[in-house]
Amino acid sequence: MKRTSVALLLVCAGLTACRATGPGSLDVHEAVLYGAAQEHVVWIYGGSDAARPSITIGGQQVSLGEPPATGAVRGTLGVDGRATFRVASRPATVAFRAMPAADGGVQVTASDPSVLAVYATDGAQWSKLSGTGGTVTAAPATTLRGAGNLTDAEADAVGTALLGQGPLYVAVLAEGSLPDAPLTVEPAPRVYRRTGLYVTAPSTMAAGGTIPTAAPSTPGGRVTHTVIGSGTNAAVTAATVQVATTAAQVATLYAQAYGRQTGAPAPVTAQGTTTVGIFLGQRPTGGYSVRVVVTSVAEGVLTVTVQVRAPGAGTITTQALTSPWTLIQVPGTYSQVRVVNEAGQPLPQGGGTDR
Repeated sequence: MKRTSVALLLVCAGLTACRATGPGSLDVHEAVLYGAAQEHVVWIYGGSDAARPSITIGGQQVSLGEPPATGAVRGTLGVDGRATFRVASRPATVAFRAMPAADGGVQVTASDPSVLAVYATDGAQWSKLSGTGGTVTAAPATTLRGAGNLTDAEADAVGTALLGQGPLYVAVLAEGSLPDAPLTVEPAPRVYRRTGLYVTAPSTMAAGGTIPTAAPSTPGGRVTHTVIGSGTNAAVTAATVQVATTAAQVATLYAQAYGRQTGAPAPVTAQGTTTVGIFLGQRPTGGYSVRVVVTSVAEGVLTVTVQVRAPGAGTITTQALTSPWTLIQVPGTYSQVRVVNEAGQPLPQGGGTDR
């Protein structure tokens, strides 16, 4: 399945610089990301005296100093004014594939021996899988805490960065299996820690939720909505809103959302309901998503209020195209549907092509 690369923006609150002096006083912690994200993310702890204001890492000379006002992990130094040092990692494919199972668990269909543990996110919260092969369960997790050699603060930073990128699995790799050699650091650090992470999307997307059986709300009030699917790789690359009130129309919406993806879920239909497909259109990177906040009806018009997310300033992305979408279903049949943002402005439509 085609998968776009994931954008990373490391965020953590509570920032201070921890100073030490003298050669060899640095601690270097590195997360090496593969798959949907391909980069080394390096945190540098410690300090430098006036005689040694810079170091060489990965063949690049950088200056160390105070961390930036935002985006730094507590205790780290700024690297050329940024929170971390970053450089691309080697392209690598790890034989790991998984998909949501019908019973709410996860079916791992392929797992390389180098995979030590697996974390999962639905785009809003984290869980950790009970194993790395077969049918496994998922338990709530606090970001990526416990992954490899990451500190809790580093795990929080990476985990927070990956939220909002859609459903993902993050496999923790054995350090000896990483295709990248450790980065060279001069002068040599006191401590060098590495963690390898392989980021990938589910092999297929399961339909979420069940169809509500309650009768439509009275005109002028809110109506219950159920998210029946969402993703970032729609076959439709034009920004559009589509409405379906028949089984055939819902099947068409699913085809436009899932495209040529194998193993796509069967369309969720129920008599007397309306399905709304919201397609953001083609976007240049990962990090974009659309989420329905509330649905309401007045004078026979269904209004869907959505939140559109985009990568924040300073986010590092690769040149990968995405096409975010979400499908919702509401009780009642509506021929007039308005989709607006949280400010009440209609979403722009048009542009792009179907692929």
